[in-house]
Amino acid sequence: MTDTDNLSRRRFLQGTGAAATAAALAGCTGGDGDGDDEETETTEEDTGTTETGGDETSEETTEQDYDPSKEVRLTGSTMDTLDPVKATDTSSGAKIQNIFDGLTNYPEGQTNVENLLAESLDVSDDQTTLTFSLKQGVTYNNGDELTAGDIVYSWERLAASENSRRSSFLLADLGVAHETETETNEEGEEVERYVPGSIEVTAVDDYTVEIQLQQAFYAATAMIAYSSFVPIPEGIVGDIEGYDGQMDYQEFATTNPVGTGPYELDSWEQATSVKLTSRDDYHGEEPTNAALNYTIFQETNPAYTYATVNVNADFPVVPNAKFQPDLRSFDGTDDRGRRYGTYGPFEENGLTADYYEVSTLDCRYVAFNCKQVPKPVREAVGYAMNQQIITEELITGPAKQAYFFTPPGIFPGGPDAYTERQQDYKYGYQSSDLQAAKQVMEDAGYSADNTYSLSFDMSNGYASYVGEDLFSLLRDQLTTAHIEMELNTADWSTFLNRARSGNVGMFMLGWLADYPGLDNFLKLLNPPATITDKDDNVGYVNWTEDNGDFAAQAEEGWQQIVDNYGLSESDVEARAEGGWKIEEAAMKDAVMLPFMHSIEKGMSYPWVSKPRSGAMGGSRQKNHTIKVGDRGEHE
Repeated sequence: MTDTDNLSRRRFLQGTGAAATAAALAGCTGGDGDGDDEETETTEEDTGTTETGGDETSEETTEQDYDPSKEVRLTGSTMDTLDPVKATDTSSGAKIQNIFDGLTNYPEGQTNVENLLAESLDVSDDQTTLTFSLKQGVTYNNGDELTAGDIVYSWERLAASENSRRSSFLLADLGVAHETETETNEEGEEVERYVPGSIEVTAVDDYTVEIQLQQAFYAATAMIAYSSFVPIPEGIVGDIEGYDGQMDYQEFATTNPVGTGPYELDSWEQATSVKLTSRDDYHGEEPTNAALNYTIFQETNPAYTYATVNVNADFPVVPNAKFQPDLRSFDGTDDRGRRYGTYGPFEENGLTADYYEVSTLDCRYVAFNCKQVPKPVREAVGYAMNQQIITEELITGPAKQAYFFTPPGIFPGGPDAYTERQQDYKYGYQSSDLQAAKQVMEDAGYSADNTYSLSFDMSNGYASYVGEDLFSLLRDQLTTAHIEMELNTADWSTFLNRARSGNVGMFMLGWLADYPGLDNFLKLLNPPATITDKDDNVGYVNWTEDNGDFAAQAEEGWQQIVDNYGLSESDVEARAEGGWKIEEAAMKDAVMLPFMHSIEKGMSYPWVSKPRSGAMGGSRQKNHTIKVGDRGEHE
């Protein structure tokens, strides 16, 4: 049983809201939460360990000397930006996690929250006023000291900057009190806009920040651990009212990001490499390595040659087609439910890697730009898709079939409800129904003489992982349903920007939790938030009542969630009810077709010591505790 599967009833209630802030009142910022708001890319750097523990300190399985002057050699995929309020992908987020620190943090990517820049937190009786006391003497990588004014400035950027892609996380989800004004947009619609400078985030003194919420939010401390909320020096860039900026925005976002984390950017060659060097003045635990040195790959096979065949990295890369389950040998299960042991020896290099598995709070899925792809076509793809074949035949590694967007651990009603409801999945549980696919298309007027051309868009990383195989399978199956498919691939950042702009048809993506709450997932299926020509859109599916019979039900479900953001048992139940309304509506309108909840495979060569990641995933870890020893002939 893995970290996600092992959620007890108490931890499930934390993840859905009943105990998170109460735990914070007890003296630590507790509760299960986070969520790289992020779209996930498949070729992100591997995670591995030589340690047996799971929570705080771990006993190493091998005794050797580690050299803190050594650099960690990693592989990664292309990034989008290093601006915390703009980044929404895991590749960018993994680097941001190491350059910047937040008030709270998910230690080692686990679902529990701890203070980081915050020394302490006081919460009012009604749960709407949060008062953080900051650590004193914390410095940025440019030498400036962290102050409360930096929090106010940084959160104002999150709310008001034209570069921010996650203002809704602050204004709507966390619900920081603010003012709005009505404006008329280009389409002639009246919309509510944030009034710049109106968020109720106050620097009480140099080291105290007071945050006023519109209503209690069950996952407040968890949300604040998300990377968009990290502080940067006040006035460092001038993209909000009242600030001219100390440096050009592009400099900050690409060559000189200034944060309080354990690393600073040394270099970034867009499609080639990224190097982060460790800081000797970091306020937290002293780094145990000199740098993180990433070599960038757009596809898995070249990364495999680099890291596994030639052993030029400290963590093996094993493409889906080359993963051999029988090379796993498990020694036990740690205190967070993660199976650990070894993998190998590799035929390519003779080495045996330390290995573990952890089920992450994520979902990999196929979705549709509903503005372009008619509902009968979407339904036909749903009838053709077989999650069992994908996870057991196309993906050779450990994986769990997905029938809903929300992972089992935070599913509306809990894991048991997920198991029960998947049996009635509209398009067939563990089966394909090609006759139904054909029938729904013919009922819509399609035929052998009137076929539908469907583009399937994805990143190069997803294509080499499972996407090409899934495309081939669906293409062959759907010819009988009068659908002609074509595959379109691009590097990660290019593909993601095309999806954000609505320039895709059917596309493949993943979502990794920003905090462990069902609303963090289901906001991607709140129809008004999916419109790609609107600011701060998420989901990219353009779901409206014009192209979906159940869009109104989804909107109703989302409103029920946000109306019950409190901490009581009744709030938890109401959120679960609203969440199911959204999941059901998305299924019936075939807006999104989930196929997998990931089980992350952590591998590391024997000379590396790296803590195991938790259910939030490896991209949520800080890597300053990685240790590197003697690589021998692979130095």
